[in-house]
Amino acid sequence: MTQTTLILSLAAIILIAVNAKKTGKHYKGLKSGLMQFLKTAPVILGAFILAGLIEVLIPKEFVQNWLSKEAGLKGIVLGTFGGMLLAMGPYAFYPIVASILASGAGLGTIISIITGWALLSLSKFPYEAGFFGIRFTVKKLIYSIPFCFIAGLITYILELTILS
Repeated sequence: MTQTTLILSLAAIILIAVNAKKTGKHYKGLKSGLMQFLKTAPVILGAFILAGLIEVLIPKEFVQNWLSKEAGLKGIVLGTFGGMLLAMGPYAFYPIVASILASGAGLGTIISIITGWALLSLSKFPYEAGFFGIRFTVKKLIYSIPFCFIAGLITYILELTILS
């Protein structure tokens, strides 16, 4: 995380300097960025609080039986459909999934959650149906489900063999 913060900070400083030299609108850009931060800060704060609570409140038995590496295909199936049901943006999603991983979930389960969220998220369904039509959206949903299982299964196999 520290390396990512350093790289993003360096990129921001470079962009501010280039913008200041070329257009002189760097203050406008900084103000816009600050406004975006102020709008998203409550969501991010809430997500981190929720992530911390999830990490502490999820019973170890539940993680062991349903989400861990030992849960196998159960975790992959649960992860796929759990990711599908997580109707939230990345600012909230990633801290929550990171806390599930920290609670002891297997990598196959986590990859299934992430791919389920990215490909199947029901929060995107109305937009996809509106722009592409219901027929396309249902086909996309049906065709995407196997990818979540396959991604989780490949990760699970790698976790059992190479990563152990």
